[in-house]
Amino acid sequence: KNTPDVIGFTVFSCDLESVKKSIKAVKEINPGIITVAGGPHPSGDPQGTMAYLDSLDFVFAGESEKGFPLFIEQLSRKSDERNFKNIPGLVWKENGSINSNLKIFIENLDTIEFPSWDLLELNTYKGVPNGVFTKQYPFAPIIVTRGCPYLCTFCSAHNIVGRKLRYRSIDNVIEEIKILYEKYGIKEIHIEDDNFTFDLGFAKEFCNRLIKLGLPLTYSCPNGVRLDRIDIELLSLMKRAGFYNIYVGIESGSPRILKHMKKNLSLEEIAKKVDLIKEAGLEASGYFILGYPEETMEDMEMTISFARSLKLDWAQFATFIPIPGSDIMKDEYVKRVSEAISWSDFFNTDVPFAPRGISRKQLKKIQKRAFLRFYFRPWKIINLIKKIRKNKFIFIFRRIISYFC
Repeated sequence: KNTPDVIGFTVFSCDLESVKKSIKAVKEINPGIITVAGGPHPSGDPQGTMAYLDSLDFVFAGESEKGFPLFIEQLSRKSDERNFKNIPGLVWKENGSINSNLKIFIENLDTIEFPSWDLLELNTYKGVPNGVFTKQYPFAPIIVTRGCPYLCTFCSAHNIVGRKLRYRSIDNVIEEIKILYEKYGIKEIHIEDDNFTFDLGFAKEFCNRLIKLGLPLTYSCPNGVRLDRIDIELLSLMKRAGFYNIYVGIESGSPRILKHMKKNLSLEEIAKKVDLIKEAGLEASGYFILGYPEETMEDMEMTISFARSLKLDWAQFATFIPIPGSDIMKDEYVKRVSEAISWSDFFNTDVPFAPRGISRKQLKKIQKRAFLRFYFRPWKIINLIKKIRKNKFIFIFRRIISYFC
């Protein structure tokens, strides 16, 4: 049997407990195997991750396409000749202390090779990470841009991809799409960017190229786009290119909470842009947060009422999650409560956090009420039944159970 020299883990916050157990198992089998972790949680709290995963050898924070090959090259040397000080984003233990190198963010995204799609059986992925519906299967996720210049307090994306927005060339993206379609039979592409439409000119040119490409593909942006970075021309081009649903981060119906979140959006602008999405013939899906640290019951009721007033086809009401590395984690109350959270419960249907004066049980009831008030309207129920694919009933039923039981 081949024994690996290095085992790596991609770690979301909800994975932390299971990764800890996995590392322990690896070390019991062979203490000489080097373990390394990267991903959203280590990028948001690299030193805390290293301390918590006490058997872990190394952490990568942020992008690692440049640093990881350098890391492997150092591991190939004799132990007394290794030097980790010039490897970007690397965190490691040495002489009882934790050392951290600065992150770097790759400027030219075209220099990054395409993923090894041949190692994945894409037709076996039936669930949808960001939502419930797709138009076609199989689908594949791609990234067109990296970086987020916005300051939303609840988000930690900047820890992973930086503040500066960087773009792949359109030719580079089109080449990958053609490979996915021609070689792997992909029928739908999910653009997972944080800011795909930030540069309207780029997004419009990209859509024009998709139209010219003429492949029978459908497209979606399930990670969401900024409402202040769309216009009717772009939306019309997206519709012609094969996009069918525009996901948008609305977050709250309370102007006070939107201001505290640093969303820089007004309720009037949100409603106007949702109307534009519908005018272009696209479905509109809204993401909302309930239980933000500064919220009251009144604020959350405002969010539910606002969601019902918009011309949204779908709405997702998530409870607030104190994400490591987000600016809101500087709040002493949030920090104190989050320290008591079991990471294994971080992303399941149990509420991990509730604002001052509101219990987690109360917040769960509010979340249930939000879904019921939004979807249990006659025309919504009819619309839902029309759009559900027959093979998705079980999947959707399980999601409903997870929220309401």
